[in-house]
Amino acid sequence: MSLRKNYFFICWILFGVIVMIPNDEVLAQSKVILASNKIISTTDIPKSLERKFRRDAARLALRVNSEQEDLRYQNIIIPRPVMDDFYRILSNIYLKDETAKSIAKCNVHTFPNPSIDHFVVIFDKNVAWAEPLRQGISETSSEDINDLLDDFDLIIEKHVNWNDAQDAITIRSKEPLNMAALANEFYNIDGVAEIDLGIPKVGGNDIVVQRVGGGWEINYVLKFGSYISGNGKKHIWKYKATDDGLVQFMTEEGDEIPSWMRCNFQDDLFLVKRL
Repeated sequence: MSLRKNYFFICWILFGVIVMIPNDEVLAQSKVILASNKIISTTDIPKSLERKFRRDAARLALRVNSEQEDLRYQNIIIPRPVMDDFYRILSNIYLKDETAKSIAKCNVHTFPNPSIDHFVVIFDKNVAWAEPLRQGISETSSEDINDLLDDFDLIIEKHVNWNDAQDAITIRSKEPLNMAALANEFYNIDGVAEIDLGIPKVGGNDIVVQRVGGGWEINYVLKFGSYISGNGKKHIWKYKATDDGLVQFMTEEGDEIPSWMRCNFQDDLFLVKRL
């Protein structure tokens, strides 16, 4: 019995030693996982740029949804999965391609259409629910307006005289929303005559997407020159982002970018992209 106990005791010690020896393959896999997480981590994106990417993603999600149905008749809340998908695409392009970092420095983001964060409500100057506004208080006595402010985390940012017969308030949201659909709710309020979604009349920089096989084509459009006089120019960078997370630069085309707009582009980088 003593020999048998000694035998089991020795085996137990050997087993413990074997378990404690690092497994090279496991360690190697762990390092790969850590490295992979570092590559796709958005912590390398400046906070200010992260916010812009999220706003870009919200607009792109609404644009894609508008192809199926007018935004006025869709949900006020933008579908989060669609926004998250576009945010990951924009982040991956930025993190994995040096030219994309320079494009961001050129402030190439989605043109502010559709509206995702504010609109102006134009209403009868003497309407009863605007009495607090006339007293300089950023509130109304309308239960309908107050409920909408609470339900969608909105604020009355500004109250101004619009004309002799009308006043206006700017409604702003803290998070991106489908403002076209939200505006419909304000049209039902007594005294409201018009709602301005605040979409600029003249075009500007933009990010345009379209669905292609197995992913999305992403076009970054830099505009310069005078579009009002008809002398506007543009430069476009095209990428493909596959559904499995890969990013591929496709082509670069358009008018030559003025030297004062290089935004830290490297000359040799331009040459490589044009080959």
